[in-house]
Amino acid sequence: MPSRTPPPMVRINIPTVNVSEVWTPTPLRKQRLGARFIKLYLPCLLIVSLVVNIYYFTRPEPLALPDALESTRAKARPHREHDSVDFGQLTDLVLVPGHGVYMGDGSPLHEVNWYLLNEQQGEVGAFMAHIAKAIEIVKEHDSALLLFSGGKTRMDAGAHSEAQGYWAAADKMGWLTRDVYHRVMTEEFARDSYENVLFSIARFHEITGNYPDRITIVGFDFKRERFLDLHRHALRYPKIRFNYVGINPPGDVARLASAERANAYDLFARDLYGCAGKLKQKKIDRNPFRVSHG
Repeated sequence: MPSRTPPPMVRINIPTVNVSEVWTPTPLRKQRLGARFIKLYLPCLLIVSLVVNIYYFTRPEPLALPDALESTRAKARPHREHDSVDFGQLTDLVLVPGHGVYMGDGSPLHEVNWYLLNEQQGEVGAFMAHIAKAIEIVKEHDSALLLFSGGKTRMDAGAHSEAQGYWAAADKMGWLTRDVYHRVMTEEFARDSYENVLFSIARFHEITGNYPDRITIVGFDFKRERFLDLHRHALRYPKIRFNYVGINPPGDVARLASAERANAYDLFARDLYGCAGKLKQKKIDRNPFRVSHG
């Protein structure tokens, strides 16, 4: 058997590399950016940190919020002691028609705290006298209920009624003592003197369940005839049960009486219920918030 010839040997030459020719990788772009970031922005960060630390150690003392808020918090009103009232046993109505609007801030003795028409300047003292006299009457008669009457008649006064203002003025003066507190209330829809009486009678019935046996009105003396002769007559109320206490403002009472005759008495004499003409327009003008009774 013939012998096989072995395959020829292949020599592989492995090249040698000098140390100087060793390959080194090129740095990545990210690595180059990181180094640049450190060089450029690290000083900025150090500056910001320095500023924050300076502010922290030199900042002003913080406001003591709890104490500051406490000083502006509304003080709780002390509990009032009120005498109990059996409203069903009240028989007499004491009525104060409203005129100006006390806004509720400051002393009610100062005109600056009232909303007044130009012709009402100087009359606040008379308003307060009406309030004081009515409360005096109620204190003397345990069966009497006092109503301040008058609606939200002036847009510029906001949603404050004349009646609310009178009640607030009495309260501000400290006149609503425990013996009368529950017997002083408001009627807040009247737009003229006839409605002062009519709506107060209805309000008295709403509160007590009865109609008043007697009515006492406290107001301007120069308006006495309008209430006694015209409004009482329109309501067919017995004259013997209808009383009027008059307190005039200072000034020219004769001029006031003349204006009363021309602008009110004569108009109601021709239109007892104020349903037409100037009296009707007055009611419209004195109802800027468009409220209605009932």
